[in-house]
Amino acid sequence: MKLIIMTALLWSAGSWAIGSAPNATIKNINFPVIARVYFEDRDQLQQFYAYSDVWSINHPQQFATVQVNDIETWQKLQQMDLTIRLDQKLMDQVAADQAKIRLHSPNGSGIPGYACCATLAENTQRINQMASSFPDLVEVIDIGDSWEKVQDGSQGEDLKVLRITNQNVIADKPVLFISSAIHAREYTTAELNTRFAEYLVSQYGVDADVTWILDYHEIHLSLHSNPDGRKRAETGILWRKNTNNNYCSDSNNRGIDLNRNYPYQWGIGGSSSACNETFFGPSEASESEIADQMFYLRQLFDDNRGPGDNDPAPADTAGIFIDIHSYSELILWPWGYTTNDTANVSQLEALGKRTAYFNQYNPIPVNELVITGGGSIDAIYGELGVASLAFELGTAFFQDCATFENEIFPDNLAALLYLARVTQAPYIQPSGPDIESLYVVPNVITANTTIQITGTANDDRYNQSNGGISSGQVQSVSAYLNELPINATGNGQALSPADGNFNQVSESFSGTLITNTLPAGKSMLYVQAHDGTQPGGTYAKFIDVVEPADVAELHGTVIDALTGLPVSQALLDINGSQAITANNGSYQQWVQPGTADLLVTATNYLPYQLSDLNLMANNSQTQNIALQPFCVLFNDDMETGINGWTIESPWALSNELSFSPSQAWSDSPGGNYTNNSNVALTSPSITVSGTEHLEVSYQHLCDTEASYDFGYFEISFDGGNWQTLSQCDNQSNWQLASHSIAVPQNANDMHLRFRLQSDAIITRDGWHIDDVVVKGAGAVCANFLNDVIFIDDFE
Repeated sequence: MKLIIMTALLWSAGSWAIGSAPNATIKNINFPVIARVYFEDRDQLQQFYAYSDVWSINHPQQFATVQVNDIETWQKLQQMDLTIRLDQKLMDQVAADQAKIRLHSPNGSGIPGYACCATLAENTQRINQMASSFPDLVEVIDIGDSWEKVQDGSQGEDLKVLRITNQNVIADKPVLFISSAIHAREYTTAELNTRFAEYLVSQYGVDADVTWILDYHEIHLSLHSNPDGRKRAETGILWRKNTNNNYCSDSNNRGIDLNRNYPYQWGIGGSSSACNETFFGPSEASESEIADQMFYLRQLFDDNRGPGDNDPAPADTAGIFIDIHSYSELILWPWGYTTNDTANVSQLEALGKRTAYFNQYNPIPVNELVITGGGSIDAIYGELGVASLAFELGTAFFQDCATFENEIFPDNLAALLYLARVTQAPYIQPSGPDIESLYVVPNVITANTTIQITGTANDDRYNQSNGGISSGQVQSVSAYLNELPINATGNGQALSPADGNFNQVSESFSGTLITNTLPAGKSMLYVQAHDGTQPGGTYAKFIDVVEPADVAELHGTVIDALTGLPVSQALLDINGSQAITANNGSYQQWVQPGTADLLVTATNYLPYQLSDLNLMANNSQTQNIALQPFCVLFNDDMETGINGWTIESPWALSNELSFSPSQAWSDSPGGNYTNNSNVALTSPSITVSGTEHLEVSYQHLCDTEASYDFGYFEISFDGGNWQTLSQCDNQSNWQLASHSIAVPQNANDMHLRFRLQSDAIITRDGWHIDDVVVKGAGAVCANFLNDVIFIDDFE
């Protein structure tokens, strides 16, 4: 066995405490500990998964993060002759996380130390408030009782589902069901689910997509699927299971792993040991939390799949089931219990990879991680034929709020909204073209106004990690007025390709709409693209027909701040009203009265915002706007030499990997970086005098040891003091990084630096950098009115 021990970890009174023991041996390790267990193949992983508390699995780097609770488990790992590394950084982080909970006052909002995540009690208040504030949209349904309440009606919790739909629209509506927090220690899952609900109800009638989704769907959210366990996890215990005290009684390891207790292929891959974190229970659906949820789901969804494992669900099966977990940044689909594919594998893969496009998580079937039965998405797909996915959010069970607010919530809100829009046909629409940059302008109009529809249909909005998925060519795009495409009696109004032919994976489109038949008030315009085989998701925009006396009028001209020339095709957005400037830069739009902010955007210009405009009905205002153009300050595609870069060996230009042909910078050409590296690649000096705002972008692939070796992107305005803008690790695909930077007053020059830093143990391929671009806006651009200050084309 290859054992690497950095320091020991002590366990005290249910919390982590760090002990200093740099020369620790197995004899003085105090359990539990967190370790990385490196495996050579899936069989090895499967062996120790059955008896370990596996937190996450990194298949590209072939290690699992495991909590080892006792000497017996440790000895089993020893006997497998596996490389084991105590994950001291993670143990330190867990200790700090739990200290935050213990040391913060419980009187504030949220879990102590995690204000962004509501407690169970606060969550109950929030959903009751939603139901009270939006009675036509929200209903709280009691579907059963937790284990503790079954034992004693005065204890424990109700199992609640939040049902969200426009109850005034009576129809047979497809269902999106989202479960969260079935593993109690996964803080952010319930918070994401709850915020998704709050977003839906707050945007109904404001956002066209949310409005049609709630008119024609039911959204059912099981926010806390394991409430008993969650109450314990809120005290800082890494509690996973429910609290069934009949198994491993009177300990913090008691209970059943609810995500191994579902009634489908139960007993495969989990543990039969009561104290193990993956204990699957005495029988399938033995726990009230699972039995009651399954009873509810069977009432919501028809059984659309045959009894055989290889029976497919029909392509027209509606409805989606989602189970939200943390952590690992994954999107998963069935099967989990076998290495075989489902009969709907291509459709589930398309759904998973479309979803992963929005949150950029790694999309794979569950069985590429481990083999395990009794799981939620296997059960719902396997028994009912419902398209099912699991999310693994973020990078920690007790996720820091900055990561949740800035990354997890916005990225996964977009993913959940995508799933909602294709719930009507999840086995069909993810395989068709998606719509992006859809504009309907003007969208607040008087009667008989001609409207312009523009956008892009794209059949390749997939996350293509772990094997690409084939894309078709866009064949048509259609608009439907007040008629949902899936229910439409006709083919809608055909929109035209911008280049004259629909024959590419991505196609811009446009069309005009005559509105002389529209009544006063809001109408809905739907747009859907087709690749000749499958339609894609449905996208919508409001069209609001108004009387001039009831609204404000805003008009003016948008010009280039440096040249004074008109800016055409600039988009103005205010109070839900959108307009686009004409060739002469002019615009005119009707706007609902009130106080609002005006946002103006145009390609290659710095966005402009005018705040707190007071708009009065039957009143006209003039707003002339000058936009600051961006100009290119620095551009290097790495094709023809060093060109002023300062290099610390072994950084070099290499054709080993590149984003654009044929070469890029690499920190270790032809091999892995070394241990204890700290080597930098520094750009030449870039003039930024007179620049008000910078946009820096680059393509990079950052294949470093997860959580231990990092690439740091840094900037300096004086050549000596470096500011870290981002760090990267554990990245196996090229990604675009971009940064918006405010320039300090009186700054004249800037340098960029890419620095690779590694520790003393494990190495990887390293960091590759390509296509670095720096753009600026402000007076600096006045000297180069062709929008170019410095371009090195290396020719």
